[in-house]
Amino acid sequence: MKKLVVIFVIFFFLVFSLGNLNTNELNDIAFVYGLGIDKAKDGYQVSLQIIDPHPLNYPTDKPSVIVFEGKARSLGKAIELVSKKASRKVTLSQVKIVLISEQLVKEQGINAVLNYLLRKSGLSSMVDVLVTKDIEAFNALRVFSIIEDVPTSEILKTVINTEKNWGSHQRVFPTQLKAEILSRGKEAIIPTLDISGKLKTAEKKKNVEQLAPKSYLQLSGLTVLREDKKVGWLNDKLSRVYYLIKGKLKRSYFTSPCSKHEEYGLTIVKAKTNIKGSVVDGIPFFNIRTKIIGDLDDINCNLDISEPSNIKNLEKDMEKEIKKQILNLIKKSHKFQSDFIGFGDVLRINDKSEWKRIDERWKQAYLESKFDIKVRVIIRDYGDTT
Repeated sequence: MKKLVVIFVIFFFLVFSLGNLNTNELNDIAFVYGLGIDKAKDGYQVSLQIIDPHPLNYPTDKPSVIVFEGKARSLGKAIELVSKKASRKVTLSQVKIVLISEQLVKEQGINAVLNYLLRKSGLSSMVDVLVTKDIEAFNALRVFSIIEDVPTSEILKTVINTEKNWGSHQRVFPTQLKAEILSRGKEAIIPTLDISGKLKTAEKKKNVEQLAPKSYLQLSGLTVLREDKKVGWLNDKLSRVYYLIKGKLKRSYFTSPCSKHEEYGLTIVKAKTNIKGSVVDGIPFFNIRTKIIGDLDDINCNLDISEPSNIKNLEKDMEKEIKKQILNLIKKSHKFQSDFIGFGDVLRINDKSEWKRIDERWKQAYLESKFDIKVRVIIRDYGDTT
């Protein structure tokens, strides 16, 4: 009995002590939610968006975050210099977003950054990576959020919402990017962030106190890489087609013209794409088969949609439009000389023997590839009005 009492007292003492220890540690830690990396004249400029916790029941006009920046030849040294500016111990364990400037990705490449993100202890390999377009990562981290309290959380939730409901952007992590850069059968692609409006306006709190903010961050297409450097950019329309052809489109919205000045819109509720590859007479050949099921949402065409034949015509028009967009996407990949769609991986899986012969010269062979594209569209629901 005495032993049980002693064990209980020791256990109670340990729990109480550890509880106080955690409280003290939290008061001494600065949590980083956003990490920005820009190209400096001689190395890197690193920015840290740090949570600035406010006491409960004490309203304040202070922002919920603060941004520090530092410059150095290496990322580790730059982060160390930033840490010296904070009154608390800086930790990267809670980083949600990594923003990398377009200039850095274009001129210097992303490989060194990915190596640091994957090697740094305490930093999760499942952080979201985005490229900032026409704005430095440092400046993007200083833009006030419109809905969420923490700007980084707003960026992350916007990506997640877009992936789920629109399909033009999906989450990308360092491990995925590194694998695609090392692969010979597919190049990498990264979601892009830019600013709508003026940066000076977006950096002021007054901007978000209006019913219609004049400036804000927004997702803007996809950055295309060749090896680890930027070679091009896809707009939102082609970004949706990219995820469609990759078979990753969960839900989206496509439009198609039905006359010179009229169009209709289809909400995609289910989409599936199959790609088969082979080598015919030394030339890579790919069959692309896409099936889409959607609901008719918006129609400005002068049609009686109660007639089945008119619905069939709308399906045919949408099939032609989506096939056209798939061809445009492939032309873009040829223009950028970047197989970001991953046809090389398809060939490696479908025809291993031919892939071994063509592997070393795939970049040139891809530019000579031929494609057979077929699209099937089914309009599931078209409403009650005629």
